[in-house]
Amino acid sequence: MDHLTKKSQKIKFKGFTIIEVLIVVAILGILAAIAIPQVTKYTTNARRADGKTALLAAAQAMERYYTNNYTYVDATIGVDKNATVKKLSQSGYYDLCFTDDNLTECKLSNSESFKFIIKTVPNANKKQAGDSLCAKLTIDHLGVKGARDNQGNDQTEACWR
Repeated sequence: MDHLTKKSQKIKFKGFTIIEVLIVVAILGILAAIAIPQVTKYTTNARRADGKTALLAAAQAMERYYTNNYTYVDATIGVDKNATVKKLSQSGYYDLCFTDDNLTECKLSNSESFKFIIKTVPNANKKQAGDSLCAKLTIDHLGVKGARDNQGNDQTEACWR
């Protein structure tokens, strides 16, 4: 009998204790809480580049239109091949339109002969719709870039860097 107790004392169990598992889960939770907001921020900024690129391409298209017609009047934004400017950015995260000085109105045809302002707004059906910092990116006929947040505050420096 003495032999059996010595043998059972030599048996070692292999595995993790519940405390060790809980510590690992807690560490992973902390790392996820730090990493997920940073990844979200970087993807939002990367998608924002799609809107900025679309605005720069739109401004170039408007200058070509002006060179051919000596006016910006009747330049259009649309999805057909005859439109002066494409309505969607390349990846589809932003919609483009002509706007007024207050950035409130959104038109698909320009009525000004010697100026234009084009703005982008995040497409409501895409993931960029949650971008409240740079809700409206703009460019005008002079190449002046602008940006406004959802409250209308100027965010040009933060959005165009």
